[in-house]
Amino acid sequence: MKITKFIVLIVVLFLVGCKSKLQKAIHLNSKVQIVLLAGQSNMAGAGNYDKLDERLVKRIEKVSNRVSLSFNGAPAKPLSFYSNKPSEKYNFTKRFGPELLLGLTLAEKNPSNEYLLIKRSQGGTALYGAWNPKWSAEKAKEIEKGDKKQNLKLYSLHVEDICNNIDSLNSNHKEYKIFGLAWMQGENDALLEASAKSYRNNLKSLIKAYRTEFNVPELPFVVGQINSRYGIEGGAEIVRKGMANAVYQDYYAALIKTSTDTSWVDFPKHSDNVHYNTEGQKRLGVAFANSFFEIQKKLDVKLFQGLKSLKPGSITRVKALGETNMIYNVYTPTTYTKSKLSPIIIAFSPAGNGTGILNQMKESAEKFGWILVGCDKLKNGMKDVALEEKMEDEVMNDILKNIPHDSNRIYLAGFSGGAMRAYGLATRRPEKYAGIVAYGGWLGGKDYRDKQYQEGMFVAIINGEKDKGANNWKDIDTKTLLKNNCIVKHFSHSGGHKIAPSKITSEVLSWFNNK
Repeated sequence: MKITKFIVLIVVLFLVGCKSKLQKAIHLNSKVQIVLLAGQSNMAGAGNYDKLDERLVKRIEKVSNRVSLSFNGAPAKPLSFYSNKPSEKYNFTKRFGPELLLGLTLAEKNPSNEYLLIKRSQGGTALYGAWNPKWSAEKAKEIEKGDKKQNLKLYSLHVEDICNNIDSLNSNHKEYKIFGLAWMQGENDALLEASAKSYRNNLKSLIKAYRTEFNVPELPFVVGQINSRYGIEGGAEIVRKGMANAVYQDYYAALIKTSTDTSWVDFPKHSDNVHYNTEGQKRLGVAFANSFFEIQKKLDVKLFQGLKSLKPGSITRVKALGETNMIYNVYTPTTYTKSKLSPIIIAFSPAGNGTGILNQMKESAEKFGWILVGCDKLKNGMKDVALEEKMEDEVMNDILKNIPHDSNRIYLAGFSGGAMRAYGLATRRPEKYAGIVAYGGWLGGKDYRDKQYQEGMFVAIINGEKDKGANNWKDIDTKTLLKNNCIVKHFSHSGGHKIAPSKITSEVLSWFNNK
C-alpha cells in the first residue's frame, strides 16, 4: 500500500512539475514552438517518402535542423521519414504522416523559429475508448479490439510524451510555448452508435483536457474531418457532423473539411479508400499548417491603439482589455471624423463571428454614416453564464470607452442567438440603448417574458417569411416588449433563417433615424 501511494505521488509530482514549468515558459519570447499531433492511422501516416520529388526533399532537409519530431515517446529527431516494414498494403520502407509538410510549411513561413513536433498515434483506436481523457475500462472494452488497445490510455501517454520533451527543453535551457494541436482521428468512433453520437462532446472534452493540462486556454486545435464510409450505417456522417459542431462552438479551433466523393480529389487516398496516400498526406500537412496560420491571425490582435487607428471606410480589429481576451471589429464609415459623434451599432453573431455579421450590415452602416461593431467569440452553446457575462461586460466596456459615438444613440443588433444576446444585454447593462435590430431571433422563450427590458427602445424584429421558429415567437415577444414601453416594428424578407438583405437593414436604420 505504501509503495502504491509513493508511486502515485511521484506521478502527480511529475505532471504538476511539467505544467508548472510550462506555465513559466509560455510567457517568454519563445523560440521553440511545440506542435502537438494526435490521432489514429491517418495521423500515423501512409505516405511514401521515396515518391517525393527531389526539390521537396531538399526543402525538408533544409529545415530539418530546426524542426524535430518525437513520435510515440521516442527521442526527438530531425524532421524526416520514419521506418516502415514493407507489407502487401504498403510496400515501401520510408513512411511519413502529416507532420512532414506541416513542419515544413510552418518552418518556411517562420524562418527564425525552431519547431518541436510531438506526435502520438495508434491505428484502429477510438476517442470513445483509448483516446478518452476520462478513460474507462468499460468503454475501452466496448469499442477497442484486442487486449492491447483495450488497455491503451493514449491521452495519458501523449501527456507523458509532452512532459518528457518539455523536461528535455528545460534541461537545455530552451525557451518554448505550445503552438497548437493537430487532430486526425474518428473512423473507429463510427463503429458504434454510442461512440458516433457522443463524438462531439467527447471531442470538446479532449480539447478542454489538453488546454487545462498545460494551462493554455487559447490553444489552437485543428481537426481533420474524416470522410471514409466506415462503421455502422450513417456512423461516419454522425462523426463528421460532430466534428463540425465541436469546432463551430470553439473560437480557437478549425476544421479541415473533406469531401465524401470517393474520387478523393481533395485529399487522395490509397486503394483501401481509408488511408491517405503520399499526395493526400502532403496536402493534409499543408492544410493543418494553414489552419494554424488562420487561427493565429485571428488571435494576433492588439489593444486599442487610439483614435488614429480608426480609418474612414476601413475595419479595425481590437482586443478588449480584460481577462477574457475579447475581440471586436470596428467599421468606421467613409464619412467618419473625430469631431463628429455618430450613432453606433454593436452586433453579435450566433457563431461568434463578428466580422461575418459586420460585413452583412456594413453597406447600410456606410449609407447612413454609422459606426458598426461586430463582436467575436460570444456564441451559441456557451454554458458558463458567469463567463459569458464577463465576456460581454469586458467587450462592451472597451467599445464604449474607446470608440467615439453618440451616447444617446447606442444600438444593439444580432442574428438568431446573437439577437437573444442583444435582448439580454438590454436587461442588465447600465447604459441606455436607443434600439435593437433583431434578425431571426427571439427573447428566449417563456422564461424571458418577466424580465425587465429597457423602456423606450425602438425594436426592429426582422424575420424571413420562411423562418418558422422566429415567427412563432414574433407576436408573443412583441407583447412583452410593448409591456416594457418599447416601440416595436416588424420587417420581413422572402428568405428563411438568415440575416435580411441590406435593403431591409437600410429601412430599419431609416426608421431609427426618423424617430
